Amino acid sequence: MFKKLFGALTGDSKQENQNFEQTQTSNDSYDDNYANDYQEIEYDPETLHGTHYSVEDFDAEVAERAEAWIADERASGENLDEKDIQNIYFNYRRTVYTEWNNCDSDQMIRFEHANSLKYSGVQTSGFVKVDENNPFLEPVHGVDLRTYTAMCLKISAGVDYLEVCKAMGFEPVVWEELNTIWPQRMGEDTSFTVTTLFGQYYAENVTVPQLENLKAEISEEGAANLERIKTDRYFYEELAGARQAAYEYGLDGAQWILENFGINLADFQSVAMQWMTEQNQNWNSADITEFHDYQQAKQKEYAAKFAAEQGGNIADDVNF
Repeated sequence: MFKKLFGALTGDSKQENQNFEQTQTSNDSYDDNYANDYQEIEYDPETLHGTHYSVEDFDAEVAERAEAWIADERASGENLDEKDIQNIYFNYRRTVYTEWNNCDSDQMIRFEHANSLKYSGVQTSGFVKVDENNPFLEPVHGVDLRTYTAMCLKISAGVDYLEVCKAMGFEPVVWEELNTIWPQRMGEDTSFTVTTLFGQYYAENVTVPQLENLKAEISEEGAANLERIKTDRYFYEELAGARQAAYEYGLDGAQWILENFGINLADFQSVAMQWMTEQNQNWNSADITEFHDYQQAKQKEYAAKFAAEQGGNIADDVNF
């Protein structure tokens, strides 16, 4: 359960949610006409709109242009569905934001992340907006999402779930229900508020008073490696590439990281979420490309290592 859930959060899972993926990578086809010619603009720290205009004026301008285009399309006989209309608004939102702020594409992505819930209905890690009346966040058996996350952290770090239940003061059957209902809500919540907030809490390595005395064992080497992946992005990307290569060669990647670097699943995923959140908040296309390419290169290196340990790839002896 944990590895599948964590994989979905950090991109390791093969089964990705298309809506979330579209939100995260929607700038792939953006034409960066302003990369080398943008001016300094003061932005609102929460919305990332320029302070030289109002949000209401911005939304009105986008709507005016979008509705004019929609009217022309319909007048020419085009049958527009809801997705077509959303895409038209999406494109004009980018156009107006770029014109009014004379910004580059990285700033555009930061703006889209900061306003993803408002404009696309999907939360983005690092920009979670919580509605206190959200039924998906109602406590289960008195356990809220933050506490559930703290329990997940302890268990995935290697603490026996029975010890966690004992510390929390309830029977194991309660944990089983928690670990069914919370993931179920994550799947049902189309705004990804629960999933994203869970990841944010995980990145913060949250705890609750009842669990503070439960410590997972970690070696001196593991502690040193853990501190290193928190500060050395290249080392983190290397281990992420190694883990993925291990999975592809039939190994348990999380267990391989634990055995070879002393870092347990909970700690590794917490750092992964920290890097993803930092990336979303300070989007820089050049850095993202560099880290992605570095991870891919390391994944190939470790894949060759695992292949050699297993006697080589099956296709190595095939001549074409």
